[in-house]
Amino acid sequence: MKIFIIFLAVLLPFVAFAESESFDARVQRAKLAEASPDGAAYQKILWKQIGEHTANAMQYCFPKGAKADTDAFTLVGDVGHESKLHNIEVRPATPMSSCFANSFAAAPFPQPSEAFDANGVPLEIDMKIKP
Repeated sequence: MKIFIIFLAVLLPFVAFAESESFDARVQRAKLAEASPDGAAYQKILWKQIGEHTANAMQYCFPKGAKADTDAFTLVGDVGHESKLHNIEVRPATPMSSCFANSFAAAPFPQPSEAFDANGVPLEIDMKIKP
């Protein structure tokens, strides 16, 4: 029992840090991961697999002829080892960018390699909206 309590005492600060990580820090972590050899390899597979889904989500959430509620947005999340996007945050969080985040999260993400930690692959995308 003492070992379990010590384990929790050591682990809790890391859990609290992960939960309180700022949006900007998460974006930076995702960019660093993408620049790594494992991250670059994952990105190639990722966009081949979800590129069409992403385009469809943009067309659905930012339909032609509708006035966009933002000129650009950034989405950050983690693709877990179960091939699902979680810990999703989008800024600015407008109705249209939030629509995209929800639609994007339903994409068929490829499973990350074991080279990534328990949270999976940090993912960041910057989207610009053309009028």
